[in-house]
Amino acid sequence: MAPHGSSERPAGQATRHPALAMLRGALVAAVVVGVNATAVATVAAGLQGLWGALLGLLMVVVFSGAGLYALHLSRHTSPTAQLGIAMASYTGRIAIFGGLLALALNSDSLAANVNLTALGISALVVVMGWMAGEIWAWSRLRIPIYDLDQEVTA
Repeated sequence: MAPHGSSERPAGQATRHPALAMLRGALVAAVVVGVNATAVATVAAGLQGLWGALLGLLMVVVFSGAGLYALHLSRHTSPTAQLGIAMASYTGRIAIFGGLLALALNSDSLAANVNLTALGISALVVVMGWMAGEIWAWSRLRIPIYDLDQEVTA
């Protein structure tokens, strides 16, 4: 048994909700990278840089988080259904993200209040931070290669 106050699980205990664990890891990394990108953008481009970087951070967190949350919601379906949900979620998020980015780049009112360069660069570095956090969290998951709940009869 793990010591009181310790977050470690006993050896052999599987991660209960892998998608949520990956979401937490990715979110922490994205926020750390996003805050730093926001600070750099604010120094470089002032208030417009601040708004651009924050908008980039928000877009990445919302769209990337939606995908992992969709996987979490589909955790009780078949592996084939989960793959379909993951692919549809990814395709839909990329299409919507690209569409919103195209609208942002062509919006005169947004360009007047937001530094679009800061938005693009911060979105790019936050995506990289998100992916690094997701990979880091994935590497620490405990996913059994066999079903621990089933008894084996010889």
